[in-house]
Amino acid sequence: MNILFTICGRAGSKGLASKNLKTFHGYPLIAYTLAAIDLFKKRSDYEVDVALNTDSNRLKNMIAEYPEVLIIERKEEHATDTAGKMSVIRNSYQEAKRIQSKEYDYVIDLDLTSPLRTVEDIINLIKKKKTFPELDVVFSVVESRRNPYFNMVKEEGESVSLVNASAFTSRQEAPIIYDMNASMYLYDPNFLQDNEYIFNGKCGVIQMKDYMVLDIDSEEDFKWMEYIYLKLLKEEIGIQDIYNHIPKMMIFSEE
Repeated sequence: MNILFTICGRAGSKGLASKNLKTFHGYPLIAYTLAAIDLFKKRSDYEVDVALNTDSNRLKNMIAEYPEVLIIERKEEHATDTAGKMSVIRNSYQEAKRIQSKEYDYVIDLDLTSPLRTVEDIINLIKKKKTFPELDVVFSVVESRRNPYFNMVKEEGESVSLVNASAFTSRQEAPIIYDMNASMYLYDPNFLQDNEYIFNGKCGVIQMKDYMVLDIDSEEDFKWMEYIYLKLLKEEIGIQDIYNHIPKMMIFSEE
């Protein structure tokens, strides 16, 4: 089975300037994603390729000594604030398929700014797709702290009402709601080839731990993640494994 991992990181960002280039606890952010992929390769028998789609020369230079990563030049139309990420992933898949002259069974996108993941999370993502092959997309979620059937409201003129009208008097009665944490997406290549929106297809999810909801999109996000990560390094073996694997790779440059 062939798997393509995609990593997408453009040069610009309005939420947090140059967030894809930030150093996180001593290593570039991209190091955490590449270390997770490398450990996954060592623990599985899948054929794995990795593609970095970017318009950032600095990001390319960081992994210049990592020849196994395919560099996909980001198209100009994919480098805007409004460009959909699915288009970028599809372009990465098409280019990797052309360069490597192979078909891929799964395309898995790992978000560069969501380093709080484990190899086991990646394995669970693949297990879900293998168990339910009819799924077009499988993505990661965490259980939501708010529920639109119980404690989320919207403005309606001078008053507010529940986002979804209901008569539930406790959160336990309401349907279980998840937050998409933007960490991992597995695409069926046949679906990815012809679609722009994941909910055009049949979607499934894997649940990650609650703290995995953090995604770096602001300076405050970054500070919170740095703080929480210190605790995770002491308590979570999966997080420790990835962090400890980075020095063994010795491939990154700050230039």
